Amino acid sequence: MRRSVPLTMAILMTIILSSQSTAHIGHFGEYAPAKMYDVKTFEVDCALTNETCIANETTHFIEYFSADWCEPCALVSEEIESLNRSDTTVVQHHPSPADLHFYSESNIRLYETYGFWGVPDVVLNGEGLLVGPSQSNELEATLDNFTREWNGFLELILANGTLSWQADDGHVVHVWITKNRPHEYTYADQPLVVTNHAYANVTDQVFNYTNDTNQTEETYHIYNSSMNISDLLDENVTSIVVTLETPGRIPLIRASSLSSQGYDLVDEGPNDFVPTDSKSGSESDFAIAVFGFMLAAIIPAIIMYIQTARKQKVLVDESE
Repeated sequence: MRRSVPLTMAILMTIILSSQSTAHIGHFGEYAPAKMYDVKTFEVDCALTNETCIANETTHFIEYFSADWCEPCALVSEEIESLNRSDTTVVQHHPSPADLHFYSESNIRLYETYGFWGVPDVVLNGEGLLVGPSQSNELEATLDNFTREWNGFLELILANGTLSWQADDGHVVHVWITKNRPHEYTYADQPLVVTNHAYANVTDQVFNYTNDTNQTEETYHIYNSSMNISDLLDENVTSIVVTLETPGRIPLIRASSLSSQGYDLVDEGPNDFVPTDSKSGSESDFAIAVFGFMLAAIIPAIIMYIQTARKQKVLVDESE
């Protein structure tokens, strides 16, 4: 029998994570600014063999934060699915505990790495942010504006479940594993949902050499290490994505000129968002506005809960 979400939890998560709320507040501050240096992928078929697999390049990397209970997310999902670009790698995060496919590491990614709350969000190449279905309409055109020269990995291979690398920058290597997770309500396939995550710090090796030009001794660094990810690999894996980053908060900039339907980026912090219609500067007015929208956001959760409870009651009655 399908699990039910308690009414209190549904209401709470709607308030905290609902895309219909007006604020997309960042938690910058105590976190040091970070950066994504490089992104590479592996062919799943190769990773499941005993062969030595060489990582593939990708031009664009999209991290899509979503939830099955989030109605606007369906429109964003359609935009992402319509991309049909071979130069783009997509992973889908489900950070909401009220979601059937909730993954705690995606929740950490939402709060700590990017420092905002609410879905849907689309992060482009670790630099740009599209919020909500209106801005996601510009995804195709916007993507090319955030083209980056990825660099950092000097070597990245996967052999017998062990990932090994050499890099000349960055401090942490992240591995993101995706699998297919059918939508909780429409049952549509979601083939790129993050289900596993592993990370490791790079190891710094210092090398000294003599510069041929001025005969001075100089120092350079090569960061290398390895980690075993064999426990994360099985026949259900749909993609393997590896990123090279520095720890901390990755600052994002608004990637669309379209209305964000109640979300706006301000200059108080790289990830601070306030309502676009909060023009008076009054904190009390802001609080009242947010409370009103939160109250309105509760209604869909109540309706969803009642419908789910009725369906489950019918199933129980039929089984008896």
